[in-house]
Order: sequence, then C-alpha cells, then structure tokens
Amino acid sequence: MNKLYPLLLEHRLPVLVRYCIAAAIMLVCAILQMALQSLTGYPSYFLLLPGIFLSGLIFNRGTGILAAVIAAGVSAYATYATVAGPVYLSENGLFFITAAGTAVVAEFLRAEMKRVMHADKTKALLLQEMAHRTKNNLAVLSAMIRLQARGAEPMVATALDTAARRILVTAQVYDHLSLTQDSRLVDMRYYLNSVVEKIFQSLAPPGSITFEVLSDDIVLPHNQALAIGIITNELVTNSLKYAFPDHRPGQVTVQLAAGKNIELTISDNGVGHDGESDPSGLGSRIIRLLTQQLGGTLDYAKLQSGLSARLRAPRGPLRDH
Repeated sequence: MNKLYPLLLEHRLPVLVRYCIAAAIMLVCAILQMALQSLTGYPSYFLLLPGIFLSGLIFNRGTGILAAVIAAGVSAYATYATVAGPVYLSENGLFFITAAGTAVVAEFLRAEMKRVMHADKTKALLLQEMAHRTKNNLAVLSAMIRLQARGAEPMVATALDTAARRILVTAQVYDHLSLTQDSRLVDMRYYLNSVVEKIFQSLAPPGSITFEVLSDDIVLPHNQALAIGIITNELVTNSLKYAFPDHRPGQVTVQLAAGKNIELTISDNGVGHDGESDPSGLGSRIIRLLTQQLGGTLDYAKLQSGLSARLRAPRGPLRDH
C-alpha cells in the first residue's frame, strides 16, 4: 500500500489539471464504449463506470462527480437515436444515479486509504524513533559500565568491560535496522563489519592482528541478526584472547553465507586454541543458548594453523525456549 501513497496523497496538481485528466480518462472510456456499441449494436454503459471510479480514487472530491456528469452525457448521446420517451429518461436517469454512486464510493474508498496510509506512516516513524532511542540508551548504558570498570579491580574490570561490549553489540543492531511494513530487517554485511571493528578497537593490539569480514548481501530479521552478532562477538573475542599469545601477529576472518540456511564461519590463524576451553563460562553458555534459539549447530575444527568455528542455522525467526 505504501507504493500507492505518492499516487493518492502526495500529488499537488492544480484543480484544472485534475479535471482535465479526469476528462481525458472519461474520453478514453467513452471511445472504447462507442466502439463496442458500434460492433455489437447494443447500447451499454459498463465501460464508463471504471473511468468514474478511477477518477474519484486518484484525485480528491469533485473529479469523480465531473466524471459521472461526463459519463451521463456520453450515455445520453449514445442512446438518443435508439431509445426515446420515458424509457430514454428512465435508463439515463438510472445510469446517472449509478455513476454518482460509483463516484461517492470511490471518494469514500480514497478517504479510507488515505487514513490507513497516514496511520502506517505514523507507525513507521514511531518505530524509527523507538529504535533510535533504544540504541542511544544502550550506548549510554555501555559507556557507563565502561566508566565503572576503570576504577574496579582487574577481574571485575574485565567482567564489566565484557558486559559493556555485549550491550554495544545489541545497540549496533539499531544502526543497521531497516523498518518495513512487515518486519524489522538488518543488513548483515555492514552490521557484522561494525561488530568486529568495535571488538578490534577494544581488544586487539594495534597493527599486529587484522580482521576480514566476508558476507553475502543479506538482510535478516532483527532478532536473528542480533543472535548472530552476539555469537560473533563471543567467538571473535575468544580468538583475540587465546589465539595470539605474546603479541603474535595474525588474522581473524568472519564469513557469512546464506541460502536456504545460514552459515557463519569464524576462523583465525593463531595457535589453535580450544574453542570451548571454558565450557562453564558465561560466554560459552551464551553461545550455546543462542545456537539453540537459532535452531542450529556449532562445530569447532582445528586448522593447520588456527581454529575455525562454524555455525549452521535455518533462516527464520528465533525458536522459543
């Protein structure tokens, strides 16, 4: 319905131009009607009614009535030579009432469509404003936690900093959120690149470790995108913490491919650390929970140099657990 919005509501044509367009529409319908009548020899009016309806639907009040008057004139002219007397008056009078009723119905339908489309636009604006405010609130919360971490003991500071990064991953969803009529979608290519870039700014030694994000051109529902973003955050963080000891240089690669299923692969060329070295840790529990919610599986594979983690999940909404 949003595609009809410019056609029905946003045109600013002068009254004379609107009337001329309505008259042109009725002229086309009249020519078609006269041609049909010449072929069949039977006077009828049904091809005039769509022109009335279209004129009343596209433009505001007045054009539908004008189209009805033109249609009545055409019908009177078309039946003048074949019908006479009371029958002529009754047939054309009945047709004019039908034409006027069609114009009124078209105007009523246009008003209802206008109301619905205005409500739809208002809803979209409210959703955008809510998403913007949510993102800002989460970003502020993440910043407050980071400030609190500065004066805490090392273990507490590390835990707070990790929590702040997880909140920031959630906030970043709203930077790449596209609101449509049916759902809220996230552009995964830009979202994943933003997530990984923020992790590297926070954890990676400058210059010694690089990253690469390779993603298909894909959009996903926001809840599924958020789950993938958090899993990416946890796995990339693990690579930076354990795969490159003693400032060892290296690279972390994040790949997202999507067809019928989603396949997320995060690999590094580090020392080949155990991807689940702490299965009881919060990060590992978060990964397992989100993998279950996605209805997928996560497998680790040691490479010749480094480690690879591969998530496979169907496309679609999260499962309830």
